[in-house]
Amino acid sequence: MASLAVILLLLLGFDQSWANRGLNVENNYRNMMVRLATSKVTLGNLQVLREGRVEVSFDFGATWGTICSTSWSMREANVVCRQLGLGYASKASQGTEHGDSRKHPWAMVGTLCRGTERRLAECVRESRYPNLCNARNQNVSMVACVSHSADLEVGLVDIERTARLEAVPMSRLTCAMEEHCVSADAYEIRRTNPHAARILLRFSVKAFNVGTADVSPYANYKDWVWHQCHRHYHSMNVFATFDVYDLKYRKVAQGHKASFCLMDSECRPGVRAKYTCGNTTQGISVGCADTYTDVLDCQWVDVTRVPVNQRYILRVALNPEYKLGEMSFENNGAECLLDYTGVHQTTRIFNCRRKPLWFKI
Repeated sequence: MASLAVILLLLLGFDQSWANRGLNVENNYRNMMVRLATSKVTLGNLQVLREGRVEVSFDFGATWGTICSTSWSMREANVVCRQLGLGYASKASQGTEHGDSRKHPWAMVGTLCRGTERRLAECVRESRYPNLCNARNQNVSMVACVSHSADLEVGLVDIERTARLEAVPMSRLTCAMEEHCVSADAYEIRRTNPHAARILLRFSVKAFNVGTADVSPYANYKDWVWHQCHRHYHSMNVFATFDVYDLKYRKVAQGHKASFCLMDSECRPGVRAKYTCGNTTQGISVGCADTYTDVLDCQWVDVTRVPVNQRYILRVALNPEYKLGEMSFENNGAECLLDYTGVHQTTRIFNCRRKPLWFKI
């Protein structure tokens, strides 16, 4: 039993000094406390700290330690902000901006949250000790919290209503191929037959902001990239992914909405659109949606090599890399049934249901 206790302690990120105190893993984990701290100079602590390194305590605040995680994301950060009553996460990162692991050693590693938990103690742990949590790594997990946040919700009707097949010669897909929006075999075929056609399953996707704050690009506008093909600034790299699976969830094709701009395509009555695809003016206002229509580049899945006359699952995911802070990621995805016949008249997408972004333990 003693060896098992030590293994549990290591998996939970305790060093030997914690083990020597004879702490009960279950009791102390259940009583885990969370706070934000910083090494930066503050204004006499007169304001509530809303950004800093995340610290945890397992002995009712007598000692505190930091967190190391393989994938510290907006999911985990949202839970920290919720537990502290500070709203939602606007930033989740690992670094030394607010102190490092040498001065503030880790007390826990491998934190994985769905994002819906009320407390960090309700989250799970990675199945293996993260390799990056070693002596060479000085980073600690950090968050920034805000009172209001955006919340993207994928539209369902738009996907079903606009679905269509189109055969397009690769000579017309120059921009799309630059952004890797076709299957890998297309690049080999293009060498010998540049006018060969790709079969594209096109559909529109609406990203509606149902949150309490505008969606804003995560990168500073000075870092946005002018795209000559599309004639506008691209403020993000990947905004949406489109994947086709068989009925056993084995992926057979994939696509993504890459290098794009954010704008108010349509708004609810009484809400005025204010964002365009221009430089410094990109975003999605509260109560507005950015609709990527089926005629746009990369608004498709390349199904050229997908077997016909079968039923599949189409999965659409907004903000799949959690680069944008949101109130929730439970309404970011959609799953639809796809009957793919290879013929425009009989291929259809139907029965779309809203789904959360996948959470893999």
